[in-house]
Amino acid sequence: MKMIQSRSKKFVSIMAVFFAIIFGIMVNGCGGGGGTTSTTPTTPTVEAPGIPTSFAVQTSAVGGVLSAELIWQAPTTGGAVDTYELYKYTSTSTTPNHLISLPATADGFTDNAGLDRCVITYYVLGAKNAGGETRTLPIKAEFSGCGTGEVDAYGNNMASALIFADGIGISEEVITGVWTEDNISLVDYNTGLRPVIEENASELPYFDVNTTYVLGGVTYYKQKTISTWQGEWIDGSGLGEHNVTAKWGDNLISQTLTTQSVVRIEMVFTKALDTNMTAYNMVSLYGEKDMEIYGTDGNTTSVDTAFVFTAYAGLKIERLDALGGDPVLGGLVDEQTLFDGGPDGPGQFAAEINVAGNLVYGYVWDLPGNNIPAGAYRITFTLGQDSNVIIGDVAVPDEGENPYTTPVLDSPTQVHIDIIINE
Repeated sequence: MKMIQSRSKKFVSIMAVFFAIIFGIMVNGCGGGGGTTSTTPTTPTVEAPGIPTSFAVQTSAVGGVLSAELIWQAPTTGGAVDTYELYKYTSTSTTPNHLISLPATADGFTDNAGLDRCVITYYVLGAKNAGGETRTLPIKAEFSGCGTGEVDAYGNNMASALIFADGIGISEEVITGVWTEDNISLVDYNTGLRPVIEENASELPYFDVNTTYVLGGVTYYKQKTISTWQGEWIDGSGLGEHNVTAKWGDNLISQTLTTQSVVRIEMVFTKALDTNMTAYNMVSLYGEKDMEIYGTDGNTTSVDTAFVFTAYAGLKIERLDALGGDPVLGGLVDEQTLFDGGPDGPGQFAAEINVAGNLVYGYVWDLPGNNIPAGAYRITFTLGQDSNVIIGDVAVPDEGENPYTTPVLDSPTQVHIDIIINE
């Protein structure tokens, strides 16, 4: 009996251990690894903030500076706000672009760059955290006095060094003056650069305290405001031929283009200098796409490369019968030269100063608006026989692997690039 009792106790003990092991596996899972147990962490759900309250705008125009003062209060519902995201668009752009991210402590922002009396501006504000973003309805900002002749819809300032190769400005006028860093009496308005004659500038450069933005502890003066500066430019018509490097805009290479795209075609010419020139320091302050704002800290720097402008430039777009094929068979889509009399705006080839303060040749190709079908296209940049510019090199982009998007130097007066328009 003792033997039987002993065996029974041993059996019960073994079974207890067995069930304890099985129960432990069921509770802790089947993970191995040295006898350790594994658990699946749970991520706490973050509630998105509610809608910002009391979102409003007040417009003003003081001393030629158009200003939209945006104010709001924190949401009264939802989770805690991490950032406020401000968006902006106009009656001409219609698509909201991200303007700036602001901290949770912010309750206002002053927009005083790129505003126009004749263009209605809309703002949308979002409250954001890890759980999501909740946006307000758009609010509208507009200024009275459209068409009264007041000059407060300012353009961009040329901040880089620039050579007018033919002695003709982007205004199509013959240049008669010289550049100066600090004397308004020597400014030549025929260059087409800011300040324009209607601005009645009394000094150059002119930095208005109402157009500042602080970034990283540094105060910058914004583009597209009354503040005005010019990088050094020269009349290069008496300096012989200017050998330049041609570079297409990166978006032709880096983006996938479709029949619904509005394609921005850009070209720049640059030249290495024998003698350095003066340029202004420029920084991207905030904003995206056509809402991006650059500015300068007001300091100049010495540069060994300049942008080059020639008045005898042209652009041609042709459809190819196939990739790398014959443009004659595909047909001519558009062909223009600078100053050919067409109206400014989309669909017109022009030279302009961009937000970074550089001179670019630009063309806005509205594919859906012009019913452009999918296929292969060739874009060609040409120089007329009267130009003092020759193209010695073409910049090969870092982006894009399609061999048909590689720029090709055809001759000292022509460069082209082939692109694909997808459905």
